[in-house]
Amino acid sequence: MSLSRRTFLRGMTGALMAPGLAGCGLGSRAKGDGNTVNIYSWADYLHPDTIPDFEKRTGVQVVYDTFASNEALLAKLQAGASDYDIVVPTGYMLRQLVKLGLLQPIDHTRIPNLKNIMERFQNPGHDPGLKYSVPYTWGTTGIGYNTTAVRRAMETRSVSLQMQQMAMDKTPADWDVFWDARMAGRITLLDDSRETIGAALKRRGHSYNTTDEALIRKATEDLKLQKPLTMCYSSDQVITQLVSGDCWLALVYSGDAYQARRENPDVGYAIPVSGCSIWMDSLCIPKSAPHPQRAYDWINYILEPAVGAAIANYTRYATPNLLALPLVKEELRQDKVLYPNENILARCEEIGDVGKAVFTYDRMWTELKCS
Repeated sequence: MSLSRRTFLRGMTGALMAPGLAGCGLGSRAKGDGNTVNIYSWADYLHPDTIPDFEKRTGVQVVYDTFASNEALLAKLQAGASDYDIVVPTGYMLRQLVKLGLLQPIDHTRIPNLKNIMERFQNPGHDPGLKYSVPYTWGTTGIGYNTTAVRRAMETRSVSLQMQQMAMDKTPADWDVFWDARMAGRITLLDDSRETIGAALKRRGHSYNTTDEALIRKATEDLKLQKPLTMCYSSDQVITQLVSGDCWLALVYSGDAYQARRENPDVGYAIPVSGCSIWMDSLCIPKSAPHPQRAYDWINYILEPAVGAAIANYTRYATPNLLALPLVKEELRQDKVLYPNENILARCEEIGDVGKAVFTYDRMWTELKCS
């Protein structure tokens, strides 16, 4: 059974509920002052030993609930969930949670291992000075593909110069591949409005963060034309589909693609020539957290070099922990797609807060899904 990011946890808990609703946890989440630390995060985001080791060391039970999208996390907190001690949003959602007053400031003096964070991640645009967050992991969202299936498809007549190049090197080069009819019924896109509409925007040379309604509309129309080629929109089944070979092309988080490759060597991952999204997920403490000290204990534990490296080695997501990096497997550290250099990063863009335009993205996303 393969795992998905954003299912070592899934295998233990059953299927996630629909986007916008709560995820399943490892058990019934404790209320009140139980001896627990309650975490709301992505699936597949820990080494299997991370929770047992913390519990053994501290005597505190970890209750881990999962969500499938940042929007599901927001909906949960806005609905009044008040018993989570840790949440793990992506940068653009973190800014929204701060604006809504749903997070408490981080007391750096209570996290000795915060010094382990790489300098480049200490002052991110979505949270300058790490006032509300602690970097957990980072990556890109690009093209996952089945090498054998793509090669066979490319042996047919190439329909463009780009496709001819792909036919030669057997590697999807850019976002246009998702509109290639030869991949019909073998494509998955993320069930995420900002990532999927953003990819369509980037395909036409626009920013993931445009607030121009006409551009967002055009990207959505492009996706409507592409929709008949798509087998599904999914954020939590991508790895399984890539491993099985049911999916030939996927809009996928980098770590998920690498987890799929671990079980199916035919799986590859590419950062599109025109660029893709780059993101960072962070550990945050909700304003209503019932056990803030346990939250700080968890954060400090996660930032231990050995713990951070084990998570990075297992999940295949890049670590922002400077002292953990030397403990990450060399094959992963040296991979320029997993740990991109500055030239590659220059083509990537962080999904940001678009203000009121978020309603346009939501409306277009609903229109696309219902078309």
